[in-house]
Amino acid sequence: MTSRVADVRERNRAPVFDHLPVEDADGHLIGLLSDAGRLGDDGRVSERMDPLSEADLMGAGTPIVALIDRIREKPFLVVSTREIIGMVAWSDLQKLPVRAALFALVTGFELTMYKAIRSHFGKHDHWTDLLKDDRLRKAKTKYRERCDRDSEVDLLLCTQFCDKRDIIIKSFDFAIGRKKLKKKLKTIERVRDDVAHVNNYAMSFAQAQQLGCTLGHLRELRSQIHSFAC
Repeated sequence: MTSRVADVRERNRAPVFDHLPVEDADGHLIGLLSDAGRLGDDGRVSERMDPLSEADLMGAGTPIVALIDRIREKPFLVVSTREIIGMVAWSDLQKLPVRAALFALVTGFELTMYKAIRSHFGKHDHWTDLLKDDRLRKAKTKYRERCDRDSEVDLLLCTQFCDKRDIIIKSFDFAIGRKKLKKKLKTIERVRDDVAHVNNYAMSFAQAQQLGCTLGHLRELRSQIHSFAC
């Protein structure tokens, strides 16, 4: 606790670090030292650190999506059986387990759109009238390719996310209106594309916050779209 920031930097041999846990003389974790490399060498660790509270702790069994919902600049300490076993921060949103969880969420959302469209139009393919000619041609080409492989598939399953998005917008009434609906669906589609094409989607804290907002839109709209399929 009497260490200076300069001493911590020297011991860790790093000119800049984001976060380091702070222990007292008895080895108990009592705080987090953040961005010390950018705060200069002056000052003691006890003056620079953020004391720990329950809000800084996250259970090891917490779902990944919950991390996105609670995202903040300061990291969380991961607790398992009353022991701290790690640290998780917004920068971890780029990692593979989070990508897998996001892909599952967006895939589930697209399936909900499919079910709502299929329920609304029944066995008929009148939804095709709502697509532009080039988009419909692409869907039919994919449909024929799958048929050649003897796959059990229907034409609607061969459409892309953007096609189902446009059909949903034109087929159902949402309280927020079509313009806002389209904007929210496009943000979900961007996450889908970034995850599918291994692009970066949370390279800054602002992007991480936007990701959290987008998942909020996804849950809200999925619930509404699901009601159309019932």
